[in-house]
Amino acid sequence: MLVGGARDLGLDRHDAVALLGLIGVGTIVGRFLLTAMADAIGRRGVFLICCGGMAAAMPLWAAAEDRPVLQAFAIGFGTLQGGFVALLPAFVADRFGVRSLGERLGLLYTSRGIALLVAAPLAIGIALLVGHPPPVLASALLGAAGTLLMARVGHGLQR
Repeated sequence: MLVGGARDLGLDRHDAVALLGLIGVGTIVGRFLLTAMADAIGRRGVFLICCGGMAAAMPLWAAAEDRPVLQAFAIGFGTLQGGFVALLPAFVADRFGVRSLGERLGLLYTSRGIALLVAAPLAIGIALLVGHPPPVLASALLGAAGTLLMARVGHGLQR
């Protein structure tokens, strides 16, 4: 959707596809920068910042009208996503202990994979009907709700 939305705003194919590369670069930076920050100030807080930050970045994408805003979104979102991916196993272990950690992570990654398979076509279908901002903003709301849930679930359940 990012590439299609960028093309709709008038970006040429190269610049639109380059946004995906910026997400990738941001992801690499986030995996190193945010995990180092998490080691220094605490994994739980940085992990929740990554989750909430990804949700908060979505309205920036929905409202973007030019290449610099889309580029800022791509780098910021990618960085936060990289932190999320790198910190998820540690967050799960910190919150729920290491007993059955593989099973818990397997369930989380499987559910994430299913969500990615279902959400993308659904969002694209909605975007074709009503434009790209509504599904992007809906994902922002769902992401914010998920962040709030994660902030509450497992708090104090360390074993």
